[in-house]
Amino acid sequence: MAFLDNAGDIILDAVLTDAGRQRLARGNFKIVKFALGDEEINYELFNSSHPSGSAFYDLEVMQTPILEAFTNNTSLMKSKLISINRNNILYMPVLKVNNQKLAHHAFYEGFDGYYITADEPTSTENQDEIQVSSVMSGIFHGPSKFINGNQTRYICIDQGIVADGNTDGLSITDAMPADMLETAYLVRMDHRLLRIHSPSGADDGAAGAELVNQFVDDDAVATYFLAMADGTNTVKPANDGLYRGDRGRDYYMDASSEATESKRKAYIRQHEMFSGPLGTVLMFIPKVAPSVEYSATLFDKLGSSSSTKLNILNKGQGLSNHKFIDTSINITGVTTGYSVDLPIRIIKGTF
Repeated sequence: MAFLDNAGDIILDAVLTDAGRQRLARGNFKIVKFALGDEEINYELFNSSHPSGSAFYDLEVMQTPILEAFTNNTSLMKSKLISINRNNILYMPVLKVNNQKLAHHAFYEGFDGYYITADEPTSTENQDEIQVSSVMSGIFHGPSKFINGNQTRYICIDQGIVADGNTDGLSITDAMPADMLETAYLVRMDHRLLRIHSPSGADDGAAGAELVNQFVDDDAVATYFLAMADGTNTVKPANDGLYRGDRGRDYYMDASSEATESKRKAYIRQHEMFSGPLGTVLMFIPKVAPSVEYSATLFDKLGSSSSTKLNILNKGQGLSNHKFIDTSINITGVTTGYSVDLPIRIIKGTF
């Protein structure tokens, strides 16, 4: 990995990925589309008060060193540029992991992400500590035949606009612009380690059917395309009264509601990540792959061992000797290209 000096002429550094070289070798390589990204660009370097005039406002931006091209397609192009026809867009929606009521982060051992148990013994050993009863835990039961019970029910990604002093009074009652609404998402993860299931809709958090990925690339990264009304029950609109489980009532958007304004605000604070216009919600349940559930090989190859207690409920007890693998799940909105990465730690007890 290296940076290329971009202080003079604009540099175009292009290489073929592993998949591209394979197709070139087969004689069927053909470029039919392309994407642009701005991974290295820091737009805060734009200096509208440069003493040399407007021609120099973007000088530092244009001369930012850029990374050399990678053959690994997962290492770059995470922030793809998009084209929008309107020229009056003032505020762009973003994606946030909802950590309010249902899908809370786990902050244990300084790990800001989700824990997933790798097998049934890890899920059932020391039940008071691992098989927690609070939906605020951030713990998922990873075994394919093990339901979540009253655990964290699903990973929940909310789309919305952040309303602050700069958004001219936008509120949660305003509608998301139709051309900014995410109706489909790309979800990427290491296929060696993880699978995803749809939410069943049951209050106990049981997992629904395993979802089918669109493809697995040469780096073992599986890509899932999840869209509204595709039958997976994973993408729900903002005005669906049942799409958020405990957040189910949408009375804060109903002008005829009898709820007082203070109750509305309290409800929003307890359940929502945005105080501005709401978009869609993506929900899915992570499970471990068979190679993780029934073998420790990948833990020895990719992971680490620890004897530190996972004091999940702060009881002074917990799972001590265990192996773990740190990975992540990437979620990207198809419409806006906004992307978030979720840290995942898979734990497997060594009993």
